[in-house]
Amino acid sequence: MADRAFTDLELERFLAEDLPAARRAEIEAKATTADRTRLDELRSENQAFLAQVDVAAEVRAIGRRMEKLAPEPRKLATWWRWVFAGGALAAAAAAVLIFVRRADAPTEDDVGIKGGDVALIIHTEGRRLASGDTVQAGERIRFEINAGRRGYVAIVGIDGAGAQTVYFPFQGTQPVAIDPAVDRILPGAVKLDATPGDETFYALYSEQPFSFDVVLPALHGERLPPGVTSSEVILRKQPK
Repeated sequence: MADRAFTDLELERFLAEDLPAARRAEIEAKATTADRTRLDELRSENQAFLAQVDVAAEVRAIGRRMEKLAPEPRKLATWWRWVFAGGALAAAAAAVLIFVRRADAPTEDDVGIKGGDVALIIHTEGRRLASGDTVQAGERIRFEINAGRRGYVAIVGIDGAGAQTVYFPFQGTQPVAIDPAVDRILPGAVKLDATPGDETFYALYSEQPFSFDVVLPALHGERLPPGVTSSEVILRKQPK
């Protein structure tokens, strides 16, 4: 990040036209070469993801679901403007991820969070996964975070061979600051590899920055440092 002026979260919101005009103008004026390279990468990732989703059909399904759910009007109107903003296909894809899920899966509001806790939610293109669900090698997943307040987050996986991977920030060395009110769907998608066996995904959260050198080894059975909480989802991978 030394040669980056903006985070992935901001760049994804820029692509989704979900930033205030002043912040968009600042990114356009001050983005570094590395920022612009990352923008191109994120744009390609979103286009590849959308190519696998019938966005128009899913948006129609979202409309039907919204009528049934009848959420709080102000929140509903905000989502609807976001989905239909001109050219905001990435926003539509994010909306698909949140609303298209199994009939027996809990809604976002069913995930109770206390002040310092965190919940990890994992999505594929068409469903929200629960711990213990089966997935196929090659499937793409995205991560959603539900936290009690602003803080610092990392997503780490330990596969069936015991290998540990930092998925967010990808191959990063420190957690990322998030505001759970606006940053619940984390940027980027992960393509599951072919390593057999269960893979456990951990969301690590703290109100203060934390050291990977201390926290990551604790995932192998040690106690997490004070102030760091975690949530885990176990997925069972099958060959494609």
